[in-house]
Amino acid sequence: MQITFDIHIDAVDVPLLAQAIGCAEPDLGQRLAGHAKAALTEYLEAYLGRRAFNRGSDVLEHRLALLIQHAFGGVVPDDAGVSRLFQSTMSTSRTLLRNTLSKYRYSLAASMTASAKSLLETVVWHDPDYHVRGASTNLIEFLNQQLAATDATLKPIIKVTDSVATFAIHPNSYDELVPLYGAAAVAR
Repeated sequence: MQITFDIHIDAVDVPLLAQAIGCAEPDLGQRLAGHAKAALTEYLEAYLGRRAFNRGSDVLEHRLALLIQHAFGGVVPDDAGVSRLFQSTMSTSRTLLRNTLSKYRYSLAASMTASAKSLLETVVWHDPDYHVRGASTNLIEFLNQQLAATDATLKPIIKVTDSVATFAIHPNSYDELVPLYGAAAVAR
């Protein structure tokens, strides 16, 4: 069903919304369309009795799962992105993201795979390891679980000391993950 509508957004709110969503102001309308689809899907499921939640955390987890599917293009957002949208602390956002990814693991499996592939393709060689910035700690945890399941002798992905959100991937671990996700390898 095609649904189209206009919404008034005060000019003073446009830059704030663009910052919260993490896009340029000219892209705001297009990006908000995905958020509107996620919100409408949430309401329709409630109206049809498919999602009747008793706890606020269940509502937030479901909302985040819908945002991942409809507004974020099937990619898992980083912790800071969740914090901006949900007006929450980084710790609360990590917990919300972890619970969402656990509860909706099957419906978000393709998103996790796409996010892992994207992460592996955007690393930067920083001798002696690969570095990735701004990744979700939950995505890093997911990749470490994959490494442990593949070969428990591989080194885990670790947070770089004295950084907020930079992680180091040992070359052997990277080489093991790339074919698992069909990623294009970044040269050393």
